[in-house]
Amino acid sequence: MNRQIATSIGILALLLWSTLVGLLRLSTEAFGPMYTVTYVYTLSAVILYFSYGLPDFKKISKKFLIISSLLFIIFELCFAFSITLAPSAEKSIEMNITFSLWPTLIILMLAFLKEEKVNFLTIIGILISFSGIVIINYHPNLNFIDNFYQNPISYLLIFLAALLWAVYCIYTKKYSNGTNAISLYFILTASALWILTISIQGINFPYVNSMTSYLFILIGAFFFAMGYLAWNVGIIKGNMPVLVMLSYFSPLLSSSFSVLVLHSSLSSNFWYGAITVTVGSFICWLSIRKKSVQQTKLAT
Repeated sequence: MNRQIATSIGILALLLWSTLVGLLRLSTEAFGPMYTVTYVYTLSAVILYFSYGLPDFKKISKKFLIISSLLFIIFELCFAFSITLAPSAEKSIEMNITFSLWPTLIILMLAFLKEEKVNFLTIIGILISFSGIVIINYHPNLNFIDNFYQNPISYLLIFLAALLWAVYCIYTKKYSNGTNAISLYFILTASALWILTISIQGINFPYVNSMTSYLFILIGAFFFAMGYLAWNVGIIKGNMPVLVMLSYFSPLLSSSFSVLVLHSSLSSNFWYGAITVTVGSFICWLSIRKKSVQQTKLAT
């Protein structure tokens, strides 16, 4: 597979992911947060196993497999529960925009690892990105601090998810050696979720008398699975800087889709903040973009 095709596949992942927040929230209203997450990851694991299979364990480092699996599982649990445990559909969409800080975090980490140099433009971009989060969470008589204290679990989970996803992308790019273990990651995540669900709620499956709810679960699982499969192909074999740059705009697409399917009403502050986060992240990308066309990898 050449680099252009792999990059195109990675772009497809961004389109699939734009539907996830809305689909997860719709399913949560029917099945509750715990079973929604468990069902979606279980079905996704099944889809990935039969469409991609397991990786060749003889060609993959055990150390990489253990570390990447832990990063992925913890990240997925943090992201999914931050969305489903949010008190409202609008707050779920805000959580997703907060998660979009991960490209900025990638740049900060690469700078810390001395693989990229931070300049004045980078600092400006970072400040703009974080100011966008503050704007999003500002409501009449309710600022970011108030929002955080009202929903501490969701905020802590989504910030941790953004951090872990940034680490996962960098680590996978550097040490995967071209191996895509996404199906294994989903199987392990689904197993962890079933253990967590049964230990907390017991074997007490929710009864939903609506085929539409099950359809949302199935569609969400399919888009979830195919999105991650496409993204891993993109970041391993494609042009990662291009994918990171385009990912800055996916939260706006995701928010627009979520507003439509959830019939939500978002304030003007939300859209101002979302655009601010996108612009800040894009400035960060521009600040570290290689002048040479041949040097296109963020991490080598």
